Amino acid sequence: MQQRFSHHLHKHLDALKALTLGLIFSATSQATSADSHLPPTLASTPDQGQITQEILQFIERQHYQTRAINDDFAADVYQQYLNAIDPQRIYLAQEDLKAYQHLSSQLDEQLSKGQLAPLVDLFNLMQQRRMQAVDFNLDWLQDPSQGFDFARQEELAIDASQQPRQANLAALQNLWRKLLKNQFINGLIENETREQIRSRLVKRYENQAKRLAQVDERDMFTSIANSITMVTDPHTSYLSPRNVEDFNIDMSLSLEGIGAVLQRENDYTKIVRIVVGGPADKAGELKAADYIVGVAQQDEDMVDVVGWRLDDVVNLIRGPKDSVVTLQVIPGGDLQERPQLLQITRNKVKLEDQAATQEIVELETDIGPIKIGVIKLPTFYFDFAGYRRGDKDYRSTSRDVFHLVAELREAAVDGIIVDLRNNGGGSLIEANQLTGLFIEQGPTVQVKYNNGHIEKHQDRNASLIYAGPMAVLVNRISASASEIFAAALQDYQRALIVGGQTYGKGTVQTLTDLSQGQIKYTQAKFYRITGASTQHQGVIPDVILPSLIDHSRVGESNLDYALPWDQVAALDHPRYINLPQIVPLLQEQQAQRSQADPDLAYAMQVKDYRDQEQDMLSLQLATRENAWQEEKQWYLDAINQLRQKQDLATIDDVDDHTFDYEAAENDPYIQATSQV
Repeated sequence: MQQRFSHHLHKHLDALKALTLGLIFSATSQATSADSHLPPTLASTPDQGQITQEILQFIERQHYQTRAINDDFAADVYQQYLNAIDPQRIYLAQEDLKAYQHLSSQLDEQLSKGQLAPLVDLFNLMQQRRMQAVDFNLDWLQDPSQGFDFARQEELAIDASQQPRQANLAALQNLWRKLLKNQFINGLIENETREQIRSRLVKRYENQAKRLAQVDERDMFTSIANSITMVTDPHTSYLSPRNVEDFNIDMSLSLEGIGAVLQRENDYTKIVRIVVGGPADKAGELKAADYIVGVAQQDEDMVDVVGWRLDDVVNLIRGPKDSVVTLQVIPGGDLQERPQLLQITRNKVKLEDQAATQEIVELETDIGPIKIGVIKLPTFYFDFAGYRRGDKDYRSTSRDVFHLVAELREAAVDGIIVDLRNNGGGSLIEANQLTGLFIEQGPTVQVKYNNGHIEKHQDRNASLIYAGPMAVLVNRISASASEIFAAALQDYQRALIVGGQTYGKGTVQTLTDLSQGQIKYTQAKFYRITGASTQHQGVIPDVILPSLIDHSRVGESNLDYALPWDQVAALDHPRYINLPQIVPLLQEQQAQRSQADPDLAYAMQVKDYRDQEQDMLSLQLATRENAWQEEKQWYLDAINQLRQKQDLATIDDVDDHTFDYEAAENDPYIQATSQV
């Protein structure tokens, strides 16, 4: 897995990334204020009022954790709605919201009647204010007499969502000036001329104005409906008919064409995950956390997609098989990075490309040479179509792993590692079946529904295919079915769990039709056989390995309104070995090895450096340039220390260093797990 090291060069939080482009993303005019057009005034429809009432019925009666539609609910919906339409507090001032404060106590009654007018009014105010912001910036950009005092010492909050709202329009305009100044500083640091910066920003604002003029009642209602659903839990959402038919954004988030998992975040398109075996994965350049800011068809001009709806971006990326799409990408989502152009040949993601694979690693350890079998499992899959057709050799995770383990046993491996890093889950049935391959028989997971009924999943096959030493390697992205499998093997003390604390998604969602569109709502929770939920807490490994993933920003526990951790009654189950007795020693030994291992020591060094991030960003050019140079030098020094430990020549540019972890024998996390 080759990683661009430029991803590590900037430590600003995602919130800053959203903030610094806030005005660009939300451009809403088609010209300067001298010739601007007001955005269309939107109104709700009777059908939308009915859908709202249907959603409230699901929340009151069928959601796993039902909520009463009362004043507390109203206050939460109002705040969530403000967070949805103005997450970085760039457009709505305290003065604006005085007229809407009553919604905190009255919104429940209005929504119950299907009355959306107050929220529609607030949406229209946002559209008008965005127009003002764009006019302000276009006027500034197109006025030759305007400029910035780059010697002036002033600051900008990195995460404005945690700051008080501006008092009034004048204060907002000062914030817009700072945001625009920050964009100029970013461009100057990247060696753009001031004229290049002006031209680029004007073009982007004007393009975004055209896109935002297309915002309609459906977009408005989706914002309202999802503000209602989100206050139940972060995985409950409304899917408009357009999204259900065209692109099921909340269910799979996968792009047919390049093989990537996307989401819209503060008006831009973010890569959440690369689908293993897909075109993007095979190309090897597009990475999780990258931002797609432009899309070009073969031999055509680049189209700026900042601020576009996600389904529109998807439609632009899709295309005929074997055709080429060019993506303009900001690496790592760091807006101080210069955009890169990546070419990907479109294709469909084939099941066999996502299937489990095995590899044998031979290495020297503290106890001598050993041979470890590594089973890489990107997802928990099941070929439902093949199963329904009656195909004798239909593919599934458990079927494939059964054969892979047989191959490893024949090769006489000394142990097996099941690699679940970045595995976001999949089939619950397959998680149960896979667990059954490595235990004799017994319970595997409990599922509790909103009526209190607990379904106990069992492995009823008394045989197991492998009884030797095992480890399961996980990280913060391992979720859902991955957590069920890892938790079960940990509870049976059948395998050591190694790596980082998992995501903590312990809930089950289902889709149900509404009069128009669908609702995806949480209907159940997972529980370990010990009775503990995987929700919020995830699976905590027996042996922790250093990680570059920031757990304070990634995971269920960081999501608003995430359901809490709790527990049910434990189930009787055997233990295979007394792992708690030896885990402390293993932890101590691995801590020493992590310090000595060049790659893991580097990961700890980078994590400590990132933990020093500041809350405020200087808008003095000299200060920013110095900070940028110091940061570049820090990473260069750290990488050269790493290279020296690996007997490699030092380099002058961090981009000249790559990590190639594609082969298990080169992967420091596989190596460390093998040592454990």
